[in-house]
Amino acid sequence: MEITKTYSSYEEINRELQILKVEKDLAYEKMHLSFTETKDSFTAKNIVGTVPGIALNIIGALSGPLKNVGIAYLTKKIFRL
Repeated sequence: MEITKTYSSYEEINRELQILKVEKDLAYEKMHLSFTETKDSFTAKNIVGTVPGIALNIIGALSGPLKNVGIAYLTKKIFRL
């Protein structure tokens, strides 16, 4: 149920409008901050995690056939082949 507010002067109306504007601006800034934090959380590192990076560092230390086997294994695990 909506309650109708009555004002006795333009000063009261202007004050209420200022309060509503500040509340609107605050809500917008909260939404903008939330959007920015969400967008920042979608970096490749956050999506994939740190495990593949560690595995790639270990494979990078290997050479020759061991490296090829390691890369093939990771590829199969990542793409579920």
